[in-house]
Amino acid sequence: MTEQRLPIVVLTGAAGRLAQHVRPLLAAACREVRLCDVRPVTPQAGNETAFQCALEDASQLPALLAGADMVVHFAGYPREAAWDVILPANVASVANLWEAARAARVQRMIYASSNHAMGLYPRATTVGSEDLPRPDSRYGVSKVFMEAVAGLYAQKFGLKGFGMRIGHCSPEPLDARMLSHWVSPRDLAQLVRVGMEADYDNAIVYGVSDNARTWWDNTRAHVLGYRPQDSADPYREALQDKVSSDPLAEHFQGGDFAAAEFNRDRSLFDVDR
Repeated sequence: MTEQRLPIVVLTGAAGRLAQHVRPLLAAACREVRLCDVRPVTPQAGNETAFQCALEDASQLPALLAGADMVVHFAGYPREAAWDVILPANVASVANLWEAARAARVQRMIYASSNHAMGLYPRATTVGSEDLPRPDSRYGVSKVFMEAVAGLYAQKFGLKGFGMRIGHCSPEPLDARMLSHWVSPRDLAQLVRVGMEADYDNAIVYGVSDNARTWWDNTRAHVLGYRPQDSADPYREALQDKVSSDPLAEHFQGGDFAAAEFNRDRSLFDVDR
């Protein structure tokens, strides 16, 4: 691939933790990387440019996206919160970003969804890309909204969407739940690369390493070329007893997100109080 054909990519949430795992990949694979965040970001590679802007302000997006080929979207509020926090950060910003990307003729949106879009499935149930969402929180609902927006813009406007339902990304797993949903930094970076290069219109995959105890059928990602290199399995003996004290958190895939504010009859789920 010649220098002239390398893509221009926008990375949102560029000051965040997840973005640090993919910046080296993007710098190596792209002609220009535009680093977008509400906080200051320091360019490190010669082809990185910083843009300090808020996605909630649609007027700032045309300049950010002009001439861009792809967006890697990691921005947003990263945990459960009240609606007055979630709506601007994770809903209005998504609507603004996809509409601005359509207007700018961006080709691909590679975005961080979350395991919390499916968090009210029991851990005993294996779920795949085609199963209906069961969000476990307001935060999870905002991720389902983003997946729906991506589907609309892919199917109606031809803006390709690649949603990654990320488990927990860290150098190594930290507790028993992560034995199922952990993804290593290099596996996450590889999955982003799949989103940049694979042939799809609208795809939802799971951001998870090669964990034997996973709850997820990640066939869609594997068909598109994902080959995870890491696994939580070597940590099983050390972590298998590091569980939540709340049986409900242990019942649902979403863990503490699912258990928080839960006030239905727990006997419906065969969960002890």
